[in-house]
Amino acid sequence: MSSHSADTPGRWRRWSADGPRRDVVDAAAIFALGTLLLAVDLVGVTPDAARILDLPPGVHLALLAAGCVVVALKRRGPLVALATGAAVVAVDLAGGGSLALLLVLWDLLFSATLWVSQRARTILWTVAGTISVVGAVLAAEATRDLRVLVYAVIQLSALLLVPMWWADNVRQKTALADAERERADAAARTADLERRRAADLARLAAAERHEAVQAERAAMARDLHDVVAGHLSSIAIHSGGALAARPDPTRDRAALEQVRASAVESLTEMRSMIELLRADAPAEPVTAPGRLAGLHRLVEQARAGGTDVTLDVAAGALHPPSSAVVEQAVHRIAQEALTNAAKHAPGRPVTVRLDAPDGRLELRVANPVAPGPVPPADPALHAGTGLVTMAERAQALGGTFHAGPDDGTWHVHAVLPRASASAPAATVGGPA
Repeated sequence: MSSHSADTPGRWRRWSADGPRRDVVDAAAIFALGTLLLAVDLVGVTPDAARILDLPPGVHLALLAAGCVVVALKRRGPLVALATGAAVVAVDLAGGGSLALLLVLWDLLFSATLWVSQRARTILWTVAGTISVVGAVLAAEATRDLRVLVYAVIQLSALLLVPMWWADNVRQKTALADAERERADAAARTADLERRRAADLARLAAAERHEAVQAERAAMARDLHDVVAGHLSSIAIHSGGALAARPDPTRDRAALEQVRASAVESLTEMRSMIELLRADAPAEPVTAPGRLAGLHRLVEQARAGGTDVTLDVAAGALHPPSSAVVEQAVHRIAQEALTNAAKHAPGRPVTVRLDAPDGRLELRVANPVAPGPVPPADPALHAGTGLVTMAERAQALGGTFHAGPDDGTWHVHAVLPRASASAPAATVGGPA
């Protein structure tokens, strides 16, 4: 019992869905309603003067059945079904007519107008309008009564034009709904493409940032080559000299002290190199490391490019010398800060100060923010790579880094230990 009840809605949905089965349901409904109308004797819609045939009641029922068969098959040929149904209705009207057959005509007019082409619909409207006008004129002419003309126009329009108007309205609403669905689908496809593009750009930006950081760290590690090689050469020279000469405790001790100092410095540089070196970095030519002594050359290069740069190096910042990797990091941060100042605030003065408080190196670079907007590059492809690399340099050596605007001035502030450590902290306040 419950299984049968559960299957009933599914069957009804299959039979009531738009399609040939729906046409059978329509035909059955029209036949049932038409039979009821014939049973209560709702016949004789045609005036007695217009009757041509004298049909017994059973013939009206047979004509209704024939009309319902046409309704059930209307989808195969809407215009043919309309013509056939109109012929059946004409026979019924010749014999007095019935409301049951008018239901058949209504359904066939609605279906034909809904399904046929624009040209065929134009022809249907023309024919239906002509029949309405001509029929009303003939009725008025036969009765010589203007009221009959008005009544006939209203009745024929309700019979012929209302189902066609209804079908056109349904067709327009369906077309609008289809267009809205197409626009929604197009918008969804566009949004999906935008999401994919954004994801691709984000992946590209991440790859560029990763590549930039990797290349910078690998270059920093390779820059240590010259320094480490120099220390090792010093060890080899002093130890070789001590071995080649006659034993002398004083000279040998001095040589051992020098060897130890060079070895300790080499170990310090090697630890920094191990922290920075990336195993998957591509091989590139070894570059000479930038040291603090080269800050003057950076400033001169910036001035040659049209930037007004003021350099202030505090006493004790250069002597005693700091770790080579720390000096190189400070040199590169200063270089990147000057490049960013020239890029984002062209023509504005820049101040570079290097100090050495409490056994640390402190670099400050400041420049006024440009008063007008500088056309930026695509932000999805250049998402702060310069600032990221500067922050990475400070972090890798146990220093701190901050960059950002403050009261109309862009500040770059880096503090690094004179010997590299591993306690990173960085704050980036904007793109480079």
